[in-house]
Amino acid sequence: MIKHHIFQKTGLFALILGLIFTSCSKKNDPAPDDGDNVLEMVAIKDLNGLDKGHVCFSLEQKKEVEESSKDWDIKFSGATISFGNGASGQMVEGILSSYMTAPEDGYSASGITGNGSYYTNTTSQTVPNHAILMKPGILIVVKTAKGRYAKIEMIGYYKGNPDIATADFADIPTRNEKWPKQHYTFNYVLQPNGTNKF
Repeated sequence: MIKHHIFQKTGLFALILGLIFTSCSKKNDPAPDDGDNVLEMVAIKDLNGLDKGHVCFSLEQKKEVEESSKDWDIKFSGATISFGNGASGQMVEGILSSYMTAPEDGYSASGITGNGSYYTNTTSQTVPNHAILMKPGILIVVKTAKGRYAKIEMIGYYKGNPDIATADFADIPTRNEKWPKQHYTFNYVLQPNGTNKF
């Protein structure tokens, strides 16, 4: 009877010890990547396309690259956005923070341009006159050559992303002097795991 009682206590102790180690190891183990990890929003300010007439950008490297590079995905030339090196894109309606699924088809290697596409080019009858203004609620979705999806929200076309409602911005000579055009400000999110879910 005494030996049996000792074995019961020993077994109970071993069971408790095992539970403690199991719970500790679970707390210390890294969480598996189930695709729900928060994606990084990259903010690009004043990407200069004025000096050379265009600028090429790598979404994966998060920086400007030379046109001769095989790494650029998008190129800005004036108000035209081109795709290169196997990348393609399309416009969609949506807000960056709430747009969660990229289309599986409908992509084109052709550029996106033209008044009323992702921007509005105001006329002489509209204040401010002859200004390139980004259209709210429009995103550009890119599929890179590696099959990774990115969603881009264009923010501004002028250096410093000025307040377009001011009298200084409405005055074209002042605008050109203070806020040179072809300085692109945009935000984007790249999904690195190859799915079209953001």
